[in-house]
Amino acid sequence: MELVNERDIEPLHVDGDRGSVDVYDALSGPVVAGVRIVAPHSRVPRSPHSHPERQLIYVISGTAQITNGAETLQLRPGDHVLLEANEEHYVITADAPVKLFEVRY
Repeated sequence: MELVNERDIEPLHVDGDRGSVDVYDALSGPVVAGVRIVAPHSRVPRSPHSHPERQLIYVISGTAQITNGAETLQLRPGDHVLLEANEEHYVITADAPVKLFEVRY
């Protein structure tokens, strides 16, 4: 058993097309899991963005949008988003930061 607190993780700062996201991965390897804090007024990550893994995003706090170019979803705390492998996607924030939990598998 191991306890990891996000305060103990050195975040990876990722710039987007605008704004940024700080990535706190507690688990990396074939499965990646951790917290993302998306800055206000962001569209992250840079486009185009996709990856070969499926992805689950859970909204912890704040509100945002996520788009794959064809469809845009409004996100609020408690929402889960499921993305297929290689599905292009972006998170868009307004005036406040958004805290997400992400698993790529």
